[in-house]
Amino acid sequence: MERSWISAGDFIDLKYKLGQKGGIDLLSRLSLSGQNRTVNKWNNVTPGSDFWIIPEVRKRWNEKCTGNPDKAYEDYLVENYLMNVSNLRLLSIGCGAGARERSFGKYENFYLIEGIDIARTKIEEARKNALEAGLTNIQYHVTDFWTFQSVTEHYDIILFNSSLHHFKRIDELIRKKVLPIINEKGFLVVFEYVGPRRLQWTNKQLEYSNRLLTHIPEKYKIRFNSASVKKKVYRPGWLRMCCNDPSEAAESDMILPIIHKYFKTLEEKKVGWDILHCLLKDISHNFLDDNDESKSLLNWLFDREDDYLRDTGRSDAIFGVYQKIS
Repeated sequence: MERSWISAGDFIDLKYKLGQKGGIDLLSRLSLSGQNRTVNKWNNVTPGSDFWIIPEVRKRWNEKCTGNPDKAYEDYLVENYLMNVSNLRLLSIGCGAGARERSFGKYENFYLIEGIDIARTKIEEARKNALEAGLTNIQYHVTDFWTFQSVTEHYDIILFNSSLHHFKRIDELIRKKVLPIINEKGFLVVFEYVGPRRLQWTNKQLEYSNRLLTHIPEKYKIRFNSASVKKKVYRPGWLRMCCNDPSEAAESDMILPIIHKYFKTLEEKKVGWDILHCLLKDISHNFLDDNDESKSLLNWLFDREDDYLRDTGRSDAIFGVYQKIS
């Protein structure tokens, strides 16, 4: 695996973050334990400028997952796997502010939906959103999945939405925590980053992304809450990744081999992320304007990432539906 313990990008990012949040905030994070740094990050996470904030990117994900840019995978799953089933129980692990649970909760198929997360502020937000939506079939818990005690013995669906890559000891997690609570005919559903651990992007990814960066007009390369221009895509240093959030992509490259070890694949679709993830970091806010120039540039970038996926056969993100191997 190509790896950088410390990169030039770390120092550029440090200068950028100091300008955004100041040194006291950064030093306070380092004083916390690894687990508490992770909790602190997700308790205080705010909308920034990562590529998932762009509506057109989310539509692209929908199309990759469901074949329809206007259909989310929740609706696709219900229509294709759950249409004539009732009294379903779903557990969403690492649920954040609860958007996925609310999407499932609108269907009468679900008797109980539970969402768990270690970030108390996100769970409070999720509870508020579910209450405002009038959804009474959803419960939220502030807890770690390792210590979670469910109110039901088995679930029909276990969901990891961009959360499984935050776990260590994934083989043990699947074997000891997931398999015992999923029904024999139940579904494991994942929408996940499965690329290089600690976001150690390959040299080929970096070279390709930097070539594309030179073709992006400067006004689209202004960093979020800054006057500086993004001039290069760097691989983040391994040490910085561990200091900022020890859970980030800890064993991401092992997710698919471990899932395939214990589950049969009903479907598994490549979602990409290989180029857009690193290329648009800190500059995604420049693509939120709904104008022809922005859309044209995004579509060009989407096509270039598709070229990369086709040429390499890779995908740093997948959408998959699985069942236990009987």
